[in-house]
Amino acid sequence: MVEEFSARRVAMDVLEHLERRRPAIVDDPAAVDLEVETALVPVRRAYADSELPKVYIEALAEEIASSVPARWRTIALPFTKQEKEGFGLWRGGDAVARLTYVFAGMVVGGLMVAAPFIPIWDKWFPFVLAIAAWWLPDLQMRSHRKKYARELGAIVTQLDGAQRQLDRHITVQDLLPPGEKTS
Repeated sequence: MVEEFSARRVAMDVLEHLERRRPAIVDDPAAVDLEVETALVPVRRAYADSELPKVYIEALAEEIASSVPARWRTIALPFTKQEKEGFGLWRGGDAVARLTYVFAGMVVGGLMVAAPFIPIWDKWFPFVLAIAAWWLPDLQMRSHRKKYARELGAIVTQLDGAQRQLDRHITVQDLLPPGEKTS
């Protein structure tokens, strides 16, 4: 099948479309279904312009419409809720929270240098730990977003696995111009 119309590519396009509207539609299953259909409109139009067999695009649209909305909502609802709550970061990772993390990093680093049973003798270690602590909220948010992206990728991978079944919908007869027969 043409890469432009592969299950992987179309699923990624649909998920990108859903992600642009995620905060507004994630709570409404009907709105998600409508957005999936809206995302498939340009794909269907391009497919029709390519004059390829309609049976494939109908099977692909059915596969996407039956699996993507439910799976996407399953992972998007908790992520959106966490995102609205600031991913559970203390004080939302503001300057006061970051300075507190820096101070805590300096104290913990100093205790680690002073403790005789921890083999760290470098006096710069507390400063490195304190500087790294400044970016702790950013690392936590990045971790949540990366996990979410992996879960979205799993949806695409699952649909990519269905590509073989979708390709079986097209026969050689479908690819021939009208009026020609195979011998």
